[in-house]
Amino acid sequence: MGKKVFGFMLVFALLTSALQAQVTDTIRIGQQRVMKAEQFYNEGINLFKNNKLAESLQKFNDAIIERPDFYQAIYNRGVVKARMENYHSAIEDYSRVIRATPDFAMALFARGRARQALSLDDDAINDYTLAINQNKKMYLAYYYRGVVYLEQKLFDQAIEDFTSALSIRADFAYAYNDRGSAHRLNGNKQAAMADYQQAVFFDNSMHFAFNNLGSLLMDIGKNEEAIEFFTTAIRISQGNIQALSNRAIAYHNTGRLQEALTDINEVIETDADDFEAYTIRGNIKYSQQDYPGALADHNKALELNPSYAEAFLNRGIAKEMLRDADGAAKDWEKAWELGLLRAKEYIEP
Repeated sequence: MGKKVFGFMLVFALLTSALQAQVTDTIRIGQQRVMKAEQFYNEGINLFKNNKLAESLQKFNDAIIERPDFYQAIYNRGVVKARMENYHSAIEDYSRVIRATPDFAMALFARGRARQALSLDDDAINDYTLAINQNKKMYLAYYYRGVVYLEQKLFDQAIEDFTSALSIRADFAYAYNDRGSAHRLNGNKQAAMADYQQAVFFDNSMHFAFNNLGSLLMDIGKNEEAIEFFTTAIRISQGNIQALSNRAIAYHNTGRLQEALTDINEVIETDADDFEAYTIRGNIKYSQQDYPGALADHNKALELNPSYAEAFLNRGIAKEMLRDADGAAKDWEKAWELGLLRAKEYIEP
């Protein structure tokens, strides 16, 4: 599954009319303080829209001082805190709103997002479920619950939620991409391909979906087609490390070794701690019959990640070509101990 950056998709929104009526019915303060609180509230919204988060937070604080049960302000203060990655405090605000208005679906959804950011997966799922129960059309709640299920490797549940999100919003490219990844991890490559294609159809700037398409094509041996998709991902997102690494592998698979080396060198220049990139480069150098160079790269990969089974396997292959049979055997045994099943092919019975 490709790397996905999902930012907070929360927006400032007025509460439902039912909540507004409740606030109006229960507050007993002077009109002047009401007006002052609303002034602070509106200033807070404008500051948030201009990405002035600290100032926005202070205005919501001021509004709440004037009206302690001004739930719109409390909710939106939680949104600001979440944007500032102060998730624990955001959860406190959302929970305060939910206790007063348990049918407020957006607060439930927002608390789910904050809990998901803290890896409180079960709590996040519960909040998304409660939000969906309040609002069956909240496609983002289905989507983010699906993301949690996907991270938990509950692929069938993830697929069901992404499908529900798409039944509400048919052009939701993120849901197509992530459903494609769920299908792929669930062993259905044909369905995965169709979903990735839909993702880039609805959003042709989605570089990670192009990368996912290329990766899937490479898995089924269509390296030349994969290269085209990786190239598109790189064009859309300059310096896309994952797509560059994948294109290097595809170039290597098709025998275009110099192009492969150019790509992987760029990856390493960008991120000198990318241990996987050193093993990719080591494999390319091996194919160029530069066995000492391959050995050095696999050594570097293991220096960065001493538990990287792939590097042990491939270093063993390089050592074999350098007539270090004992060293090769030890590396293959280590790769097997680390769980790399195909290393067994290299270990003598």
